[in-house]
Amino acid sequence: MSNASVTTKSALIQHIERDWAAINQFLNTLSAAQWTQIENPDGWRIQDHVAHLSAWEQSVIAFLTGIPRHEGLGISEALYFSEDVDAMNAAIFERHKHEQPQEVRENFQQTHAKLLALLDPLSDVDLQLPYAHYLPDEPGEGQGPPAITVINNNTTDHYREHLAWMQEMLAA
Repeated sequence: MSNASVTTKSALIQHIERDWAAINQFLNTLSAAQWTQIENPDGWRIQDHVAHLSAWEQSVIAFLTGIPRHEGLGISEALYFSEDVDAMNAAIFERHKHEQPQEVRENFQQTHAKLLALLDPLSDVDLQLPYAHYLPDEPGEGQGPPAITVINNNTTDHYREHLAWMQEMLAA
């Protein structure tokens, strides 16, 4: 579900703005009950999807500021380096499941604003720097993907993925 054409800052920002607007347009139509009472088969409510998106955006903020991504996610280093995405997502779910919908929504908005502020001064050259440039002490093979890929995967691609799932929840 990747935006293969996202190779420049301007394209990245356009995609983020488009998909951010789409997910917020959807969220703005929901009642309080829809945020908390509709669950998918895994037990995730709309607010859990939004908290999840915030956590992964926080991991990008951490990444761009040289902080280990597991800290942005609020999970252990061992869990993060296990690369077990399902287990990571389960830990994120557990961490946020008792938050109130308004708190989740505000955090989503604030996290996104922080991320955009960090993106603003970056150039196309900065965004093409590899993962290891931003987190040189993190284990892994090679230099890793360019920063633009990390950002794209955890914003625009992620918004579209979860928007589709949340729309399915309402349609069920």
